[in-house]
Amino acid sequence: MDWPPLLQFSVPLTLAVWVVFAVVALWRSRSRLPEPGATRTEPPGDEPPAVVSLMVNRWRADEDAIDSTLLDLAARGFLELRQPGEDPAETTVRLRKGDGRSLTPYEQQILDRVHRLSTNGETSLSSLAFGSWSEARRWRGAFYRAVIEEARNRGLSVRRLSRKTTRSLLLSAIVPAVLMWVTWFWVAVELNANLADQISGATLAAIGLFIVLYLVVDFGWSDQTTPEGLASMEGWLAYRAHLVAVDGVADLAPADIASWGRDMAFASALGVLSTDEALVRLTPQARLRGRQA
Repeated sequence: MDWPPLLQFSVPLTLAVWVVFAVVALWRSRSRLPEPGATRTEPPGDEPPAVVSLMVNRWRADEDAIDSTLLDLAARGFLELRQPGEDPAETTVRLRKGDGRSLTPYEQQILDRVHRLSTNGETSLSSLAFGSWSEARRWRGAFYRAVIEEARNRGLSVRRLSRKTTRSLLLSAIVPAVLMWVTWFWVAVELNANLADQISGATLAAIGLFIVLYLVVDFGWSDQTTPEGLASMEGWLAYRAHLVAVDGVADLAPADIASWGRDMAFASALGVLSTDEALVRLTPQARLRGRQA
């Protein structure tokens, strides 16, 4: 076949340009960890632990955000954590009145789970774990979305791809999709194929290509940090350096929140607590570990 000028390679060329554009946009908007400032012995801001956790993890979902929120609720008097024996796995959690401050949606989400699983206002910490991954995934998804929304409201993060960039990517995605339709149709005419069938096939192929490119744009990329967020992150990383240097912090058990207060919640948010020792996990593995203990 004698291809019209530029038509033969039009789809791969325009698609390659689109991919390069998308990769550059994602690369430029990626979150970076700043260098920590001078070590701080006090929390540098009023951000809640869940926001701090996602911020220092570059807005990727991290279970420390859930752990630290539960510990923070205990530090603020909404929950009471008790360890009746020597094993932290035996820790119980009891509902309390709290400090009177309003709760965020994700904090209320944790209290609602404790309330639902409690008998006479008390349950074991390990029983908070979910029985299935599908249930855990839905619950965690709602939790992380609420934390991200608060971070955005505080001006600490924004969407990874701005509305302008998203609009540009989606509009430019139409070009290779249309060219695919034109190429398919031209080949069908040249081969004397059934035009009705080929038009349907070309339309479905073009729509399919556009949907794939749309899903790339709407993938659910982690946020990017704002300048205000970078300044806040620098302070929290400096505070983390202090917590790491304090003896015994990594091995704290959940019930130690009574004496450590919110410092322990921030230690969890910043990844200082040992995962195995903290035992505050709302996942199916946590339930299994609690039974084995």
